[in-house]
This record gives sequence, structure tokens and C-alpha cells, in this order.
Amino acid sequence: MRSLRRFLSPGWVIGVLAVSLFAWACFALLAPWQLNKSDDLDARNARLAESVEADPAPLTEVLRGPGDFIEREWRLVTLEGQWQPESEALLRLRSIDGEQVFHVLTVFSPDDGRDILVNRGWVPVGEDSTVPDYPAAPGGDVEIISRLRATESGPSEPVPVGGLPAVRVIDPAVLGETLGHDLTPEGFLQLSGDQPGSLTPAPIPGIESGPYLSYGLQWLLFGALAPLALIYFAWAELRARRRDAEEASGVAPPEAGVAPSGDTDAASATGSAAGNEGVEEMDEAALRARAMRARYGVRDDAEHRRARRRADRLRT
Repeated sequence: MRSLRRFLSPGWVIGVLAVSLFAWACFALLAPWQLNKSDDLDARNARLAESVEADPAPLTEVLRGPGDFIEREWRLVTLEGQWQPESEALLRLRSIDGEQVFHVLTVFSPDDGRDILVNRGWVPVGEDSTVPDYPAAPGGDVEIISRLRATESGPSEPVPVGGLPAVRVIDPAVLGETLGHDLTPEGFLQLSGDQPGSLTPAPIPGIESGPYLSYGLQWLLFGALAPLALIYFAWAELRARRRDAEEASGVAPPEAGVAPSGDTDAASATGSAAGNEGVEEMDEAALRARAMRARYGVRDDAEHRRARRRADRLRT
């Protein structure tokens, strides 16, 4: 019971709570966070692989619902219609290979369906953050091949740059209000190279594994090791306290008085039992003090030994 009370001290209680909270965070928050990112990356890799292997298909056949912009992102689609060169915007604060660029966003009106925003490609940022001249989108009916892209999240309020509205993320709903078009809100298109109206094509990401799976497994391991470490330290504390108690009980001074010779065994047994009971009742400080006296002696004994050594040197 005394050992259990020691583990109810504030230090141990705080330690147990801290380890419990850390283990809960590892299993409930940190590991799922990394594992979910790994699942998202695997899904993106699958979409990229599909877009590379699949031939371009008409947009109306690929898109069967609003969620297809996300589920089938990067898929190549074909679309017939007309560019709207007067309805154009810029995507700012982007870089490609360390070079600051503007992406040119232009409205495309298909022959059947809702207007849609298309990223025609990028142009380098000019001196003093100016917008350089670039070719306008062609007029008339054209057929284009593009990739499906999902709407980006983040601050999307446009600011004027070079006479055009410029945004930090592509949100067709916001740009549709600015440009005066009823754009498809769930996503946009990214134009491939060598297409009518294309500029330098925006790059597509490569297939990569990423570190998220290993990070998630590491958090699971940390969450499992933390309680085990606490159990080990508790066991080590109990073992140390038991060792101190055994050392203290082994050097207990004899009881006062001498038992009669005929009752030596009985007196020894009685004294041993009494000594054990006394040791059990002693607190931790007394046990440690007795162990220290047994190992190093008391101060008076050390003084007597030094005095005797000085006297021996004087006599010689």
C-alpha cells in the first residue's frame, strides 16, 4: 500500500496524464493525419496514371456529376466551342523552376454546356512585376484538349494587375462574378500544349510516394512505446525502493539486552520478527539513513579514526 501511495504523488500523476495524452494524440490525431495524407497521395497518383494511359474523351462523357472534377482530376478531355478573349484573368504568385510567372485564365464557351474557365498556360513576370505581352486566344470555333482540374481553396479575391483581375487561387465561382460569366463552379480546365490558344503549358505533377506512410507508422510506434516506457520506469522505481529496503533491513542494529543462552534460538527468532516489523513501519527516509550508516559509518566514527591516526604519527 505504501508503494501505491508513492505512485499517487503529483509527479507520477502528471507523468501518467502526460503519457496518456501523448498516446491518445498519436493514435487519434497524428497517425490518422499522416495516413490520410498518404491515402490522398495514392488517389492522386492513381488519377495521374489513368490520365496518362487513357485517351482523350469528350467532356460530356467524362463528367457525369459535380464530384468528377475531383474523382477524375487530370483526365484528358476534348471540348468544342469558342474562346472569349475579352473575359480573361491572371493567376499570380506562382513559380515554375524558380521563375515567377503569371498563368493566363480565359473563359471558353462550349457548343453544348456551361461556360468553363481554362488555364491556357503561363508567361514570365516582367520587370517590376508587369504583365508581358502574350498571344490572345483565337476567335471562331475550335476544338481543344485539356485536363480536368478541381477548384482550388484559399483566398480568391481578385486584385487588378496590368488591367486584368489577378487571383492567388483558381475559384471559378469568384472569377465568374468578376468576368460576368456563369462558369462551372466545381472545377476548370488546364490546356495541353499545341492547342488553339495555348501558351507555355502548365506542368503536371509526377507520381511520387511521399513520406506520409512512414510518418504515420512512426506516430503509431511512438504511441505504443510511450506507455511501455512509463511501465518500465515504474518497475525500475519499485525495484530500487525494494533494494533500498532490503539493504536497510540487513544492517539493523541488534536489540538491546542479551537473551538467555538456553533461549538463543527463540530470542533470535523473536528479535528477527520484531526487527522486520520495525523495518516495515519505518518510513523511506529512515530506511535510507540506516543504509547510508551501514555503508559509510557515522561522523563520530570517522572523527575517532582520524584522531587515532594523528596520535600514531606523533608517537612515531
